[in-house]
Amino acid sequence: MGRGRPMGVTGVAPGRGFMTAMVVDALGSGVWITFSLLYFTYGQGMALISAGAALSTGSLAALLAGGLAVGALADRMGPFRAATLSCALRAAAFPCYLAADRPAAVAAVAFAVSFGDRLYWAAHGGLVAVVTSAEQARRGMFALLNSLRNVGLGVGALGVALGASFEDRGGTALWHSIPLVNAASFAVAGVLFRVTGRRVPPVPAASGGDVPAASYRTVLANRRFLAFTGATLAITLSSVAFDSILPVYLRWLEMPVWAPPAAYVLSCVAIPAFQPLALRLGRERSPMRLMAVAAVLIAAGLGGLVAAGRFGTAGAAALVAVLVLLFSLGEALFGAVAMTIVLSFASSSDAGRYSAFYQLVWGVSGALGPAVHTLLFSVSGGTPWLVMACALLVAAVVYRGLDRTAVRAARPAAAGRKGEA
Repeated sequence: MGRGRPMGVTGVAPGRGFMTAMVVDALGSGVWITFSLLYFTYGQGMALISAGAALSTGSLAALLAGGLAVGALADRMGPFRAATLSCALRAAAFPCYLAADRPAAVAAVAFAVSFGDRLYWAAHGGLVAVVTSAEQARRGMFALLNSLRNVGLGVGALGVALGASFEDRGGTALWHSIPLVNAASFAVAGVLFRVTGRRVPPVPAASGGDVPAASYRTVLANRRFLAFTGATLAITLSSVAFDSILPVYLRWLEMPVWAPPAAYVLSCVAIPAFQPLALRLGRERSPMRLMAVAAVLIAAGLGGLVAAGRFGTAGAAALVAVLVLLFSLGEALFGAVAMTIVLSFASSSDAGRYSAFYQLVWGVSGALGPAVHTLLFSVSGGTPWLVMACALLVAAVVYRGLDRTAVRAARPAAAGRKGEA
């Protein structure tokens, strides 16, 4: 790449403070995703539609205002300072939810929280790159953080069930404690990021007068990165489909009321359980090839849902369980290698920009996915799964193409180095 220092060469050991901060952020974010709508409906007494619209408005505004700006900010501040600022924003914003009982107020607070989230994810790759020097170690770190986020989602689902069961005894006190606990946890994470960042040596400036300054122009000129990011949109949209439309589809099939939460919890448990297998497979395959395998597995998991309506309740439940496991294995593979690929395109001077641009696919999927999937569902119950499966197979072809071109490009370079020896 030739634009400054490569990523992941500092060799700073990830201490307990760093790992604790990453764990707290992953769990806190995962729990809030599950709790947010229920907090406003049960804790604040808002109508479900109003709460959902307000949260979406704030999140979409943060995506439009900060989707790319956070990348430049992370590159300018450095990953640890950016992560500290992101935690400070969320620690300050979450208590404001206690006073937010109108859509406009909820949207304003959601904007601050979402902006903090986006800043953290722009710094996320740089944080891992600083404390890991080998690709396998980097994959292991991303796999661990992906597992923790899914554990947070599972804890959130459990908390929702507990909150509903104890609501009569505690009233709204339990619901109101959630933003306060989240605020405290992000405050602790921010302090730990700040303390850990002080121990990280500064990255030496790039040598040579012909090194261009970091900018999004460089990112947009990287066609391989753009192809990778575009293909990954199929995976992120599929993840949103699993979260948003799968419960509706299972109820449409007249499956028992326990089926949707059981499928969700199974996935939250299976993804961390599959991470060791994902890492073992990663030792034998290139990252792009592993992404292709992940896309095919997710396509099989979602596409197979079309056949669930042909079975009775027991048979459909068994089939859905198998398909959820296939989906979860694909998600585990994806979580272990996706960010390592993003960082392979970046240098230390523009990792924030690459990460922020890549995170746009998650933002776009979260903003547009529910509308797209419900529109497809209005055609027929199986249409969303067939469309997603086809998109994922196209993505797999793109990943394999990127893998083959990378191998061809590496061979002349290796031959040149051999000739120089």
